[in-house]
Amino acid sequence: MLAVLAAGQSRRFGAEDKLTAVLHGRMLGLHAADTLTRLAFDHRIIITSDLDHPCASAWQDMGYDIIINDHAAEGQATSVRCAAQLAEEHGVGALYICLADMPYIKRQHIRNLSQAFEDRGRKTIIGSGDNGKIMPPAIFPSSQFAALQDLQGDQGARKLLQTAHLVSAPDGSLLDIDTPEILAAENREEPRR
Repeated sequence: MLAVLAAGQSRRFGAEDKLTAVLHGRMLGLHAADTLTRLAFDHRIIITSDLDHPCASAWQDMGYDIIINDHAAEGQATSVRCAAQLAEEHGVGALYICLADMPYIKRQHIRNLSQAFEDRGRKTIIGSGDNGKIMPPAIFPSSQFAALQDLQGDQGARKLLQTAHLVSAPDGSLLDIDTPEILAAENREEPRR
């Protein structure tokens, strides 16, 4: 199951919902979701705090089920818990967690994560690496669903990721658009391929 987390409070971005901010002519919240539609997943969900989110109809057109997190203000862990609960209910063997504000995720990187997951017997947490830092996108085996459902706060699954097998991502592909300054800088550059 693929879960794209899109219920963050965007505190560092200011009053605007950063997922509606425009990056290279398209709302930020659509970039990663669109990239991920080109990969085979049995279930695709986007967890948001608002069914009327401006990206919602496009997400649905891409084949995502929209899941509402009524507790999003309590931190990212609430979205991770929601995703893990749904993964457990669907009886899937793994949960892929991606962030909606990472517009440059590469399909090949997700394939590399999947291969690492298979190579380790589908039992190891697999995380993405950027200069030694581990982060999403990440894969959690079903044996971790209970731990994911116990998470609290705004750190998401960061603590669990510290035990993950690291798969390096292409340079710049894990950029998280967290501030208006980062967005403005990216809009001044040519779109990345």
